[in-house]
Amino acid sequence: MLFYGILVLAVGVGLVATTAALARALHRRHGTPYALLTVGVITYTGALAVQYVVLSTFGGPLLDLLAVRAVVFGLLAGFSEETARLLGYQYLARGAVTRPQALMIGLGHGAVETIYTGLLATGLGLSLLGYGAGRPDDPGALVGGALAEALAGVLPLAFHAALSWLVLQVFLRGEIGWLFGAIFLHAASEIMVVLLGPDAGWALTAWRALVALIGLLIVVRLQPPHVAAR
Repeated sequence: MLFYGILVLAVGVGLVATTAALARALHRRHGTPYALLTVGVITYTGALAVQYVVLSTFGGPLLDLLAVRAVVFGLLAGFSEETARLLGYQYLARGAVTRPQALMIGLGHGAVETIYTGLLATGLGLSLLGYGAGRPDDPGALVGGALAEALAGVLPLAFHAALSWLVLQVFLRGEIGWLFGAIFLHAASEIMVVLLGPDAGWALTAWRALVALIGLLIVVRLQPPHVAAR
């Protein structure tokens, strides 16, 4: 249990530290204020509240079917979270017009779940350190599982940052279609996550990595309107 506790503790600390390092990098390189993280936290929390109310009110036996549950959860996450991002730009961050600002807000949005998971893992890891130090039957499998969990927790941050940049285009370009593009990408990502299930291990991590890669391509390739027009 000691070995497992150390692994879980490392995952938890790693999730929190990686999130903090990304925020610090944005702040130091671009001067992006940390305060924009709170905009992302607020939009995620508001969207989560909407999801809870909708599922509590309209949830039924149909959600026991995996395909139905995946579509419902995916669409609900896409519409609620991307609409919340839009409202966040409209009312909480009206001065946000640059890519680094959008990335910081997106990081705050995605960081809520990542840090929450990291803190839970840290607490669990610390509690397991007090148990016996017996050798695990398969340490390689434990290390591989811990690495998969850590990556699956960090990779969504890139996707959330990209979606934040995508939604900001609604205001920069005056075209609402960018919002629906973000909703589609978010919903498609979450549908596959539900279909794979929380115990998919490296399969889930591979999907998260593919989605993160798409997010990075969006961040790199999608230029501000004044640059794209040249």
